[in-house]
Amino acid sequence: MAAAQALPEQVVFVDVETTGLGAADRIVTLAAIHLDTASLSAGAPVLDHIHLAFDPRRDCHPSAAAVHGYSDWDLRHQEPFSAHAAAIHAFLHRAPLVVAHNAAFDLRFVAQEFGQCRLTPLASRAFCTMQTYRDRGHPGSSSLDAVCAKIGARRAGARHGALEDAWLALRVFLWLHGHKGGLPMPETFRGGPTNWIAPPPMPEGPWPKRARKG
Repeated sequence: MAAAQALPEQVVFVDVETTGLGAADRIVTLAAIHLDTASLSAGAPVLDHIHLAFDPRRDCHPSAAAVHGYSDWDLRHQEPFSAHAAAIHAFLHRAPLVVAHNAAFDLRFVAQEFGQCRLTPLASRAFCTMQTYRDRGHPGSSSLDAVCAKIGARRAGARHGALEDAWLALRVFLWLHGHKGGLPMPETFRGGPTNWIAPPPMPEGPWPKRARKG
């Protein structure tokens, strides 16, 4: 495990699911995992995580909804990002390195949300597992699914969950740093967002106006 000695003592992995890909789109779910890398040598990694859902205040593009699986009706009953912005900001600053697969995408949305909440930009250094995989000359697709197939990891189902994708980014990051052994995803990571609010039954007629929040 000599490669682990070259890692920062603390690393945070992050993933977001969004309403779409455009500049006006918003975060639907965010997950982040904090790893104490020294614990890897003992074979029992010390992990902490957050997994949250938000009302994005706009409808999802159909292709985005097909990826993450959350309906606009479900999401409009969640809390705004601003309700958790300070806690997310603090969690992401628990480590000097923040890792994501396609970090430019995830961190752009995080920066946008922080800006709307008048929080300072993310100060931690960013590491993109997708770009690093490409830079090392690996052939074929560099999508998260494709890279995970190469290293012997995979998602549980067809839908993309922020926490599962953050975990898969962790697996890719460790593989890129010489940790070839697999790690099972903790059972505690298999649930949904911890702040999830069960929505009321969807009305048959027009939907009521959104509550004034976020």
